[in-house]
Amino acid sequence: MHHNTPSQRMRAKQVALENSIGLSTVWRFAKLGKLTPIRVTGGVTVFDRDEVNAFFSGKTSSGELR
Repeated sequence: MHHNTPSQRMRAKQVALENSIGLSTVWRFAKLGKLTPIRVTGGVTVFDRDEVNAFFSGKTSSGELR
């Protein structure tokens, strides 16, 4: 059986803790379209770690500063 390695996902609380921001700020960034929430189930939403890291390092996917 072949397994693809899924990209790592983070809960909003992890995003907040690892980036020293408030939980409400994570959701504000999601609402503004700066982070993409991924709904797993009705009560579980995650974020892609690579996207989060790129955003907080100040770069867009094209390498430009935000």
